[in-house]
Amino acid sequence: MKDNIDDEAIKKILLAGKIAGEAREYGAQIVKAGRKTSEICNAVEDFIRERGAEPAFPCNVSINEIAAHYTPGLFDDMEIPECAVVKVDVGAHVDGYIGDTAVTVDLCEKYEKLLEASREALNTARKVLRSGINLYELGKVIQNQIKKRGYKVIKNLTGHTIGRYLIHSGISIPNYADRLSIVIRISPSTLLAIEPFATNGRGLVKEGSITNIYSYTGKRPKGGLNDAEEKVLEIIERRFRTLPFTPRWILRELKIDKETLERTIKSLQARKALHGYPVLVEAGRGIVAQFEHSFLVLKDRVLVTTEVSSNT
Repeated sequence: MKDNIDDEAIKKILLAGKIAGEAREYGAQIVKAGRKTSEICNAVEDFIRERGAEPAFPCNVSINEIAAHYTPGLFDDMEIPECAVVKVDVGAHVDGYIGDTAVTVDLCEKYEKLLEASREALNTARKVLRSGINLYELGKVIQNQIKKRGYKVIKNLTGHTIGRYLIHSGISIPNYADRLSIVIRISPSTLLAIEPFATNGRGLVKEGSITNIYSYTGKRPKGGLNDAEEKVLEIIERRFRTLPFTPRWILRELKIDKETLERTIKSLQARKALHGYPVLVEAGRGIVAQFEHSFLVLKDRVLVTTEVSSNT
C-alpha cells in the first residue's frame, strides 16, 4: 500500500528540509557577541535564496529569555550580548513545501545542561515517532527528558503539523503529557515539526511588546485601500501567500520610506488583513533553549527532513 503523497512532493519536501538544515548550521556558525541580528538574519535568508528556495518565515534570532518570534524589524535591531543563549529558528520552502528547524547556541557554555535537555528531548521524540503514535505519548517522552535534567518544558509552545504554504497546518504537538491529546494520532503522510523548549524559568511564555512578523489572513479590508496599502498587500499576496513575512522583506522590493511602510503594516493589521506574531518571552525571565527538526511520517518509516550529514 503506497503512502498518500506523491514522489514529486516528497522530493520537494526533502530539498526544502536539506536547505533549511544547512541554513540552520550556517546561522549557528555566524552567531557572535556584538553582531547585529539583522546581519545574521539577512545572511541566513540570503543563504536560503541562493540555494534555490525561499524563506518559509523570517529567520528568528531569539536571545536568552526570548523564546521565539524575534526577527529584526524596520527600526528594531538587537545586538547579540556577551555570553548569550541564542535560538536560531529557520525555515525554507520549495514550491510551498516547507522545512522548519532550530538550534540553540550558548556563547559561553554556561547553560550546556539546559541545551542538552532540549536536544535530548528532541532525540528521544525522534526515536519513538511513528505513524499511529498518539500525541500524549510523544509529549510525555519530551517532558520526561527535560524534567529529569531539572528543567521545565514551556507548556504553551508546541510543535506543529506543516502543510503546503502553511507553517502551522492545524495540529499542535505538545511538549508535555497533555491528556487531552491522547485521542490524537499521527497519520501517515504527515509532515510535522517537533521543537522542545526547555527553561530554568516558569515554563510558560507571554507576549512581548515587539511584533516584526506578520502573515496575510486572506481577508481584504472593506472600504477600500489607499495607494500604499494596495501596493503592500499586492506584494504580500504574490510573494508570501499565507506564509509569515517581515516588513524588511517588503522594503527590498517597494520604493517606500520606512515610516510609511510601518504605518501601512499597522493599518492592515488593525483592519484584520494581517495577523501579527509578537515576540514570546519566558514568563519568569528564565533562559530558554530550543532544538527542532521537521519529520515526514510515512506508513513504514520516518524521514528527518532537516538533518544535515557531517560531510555536507
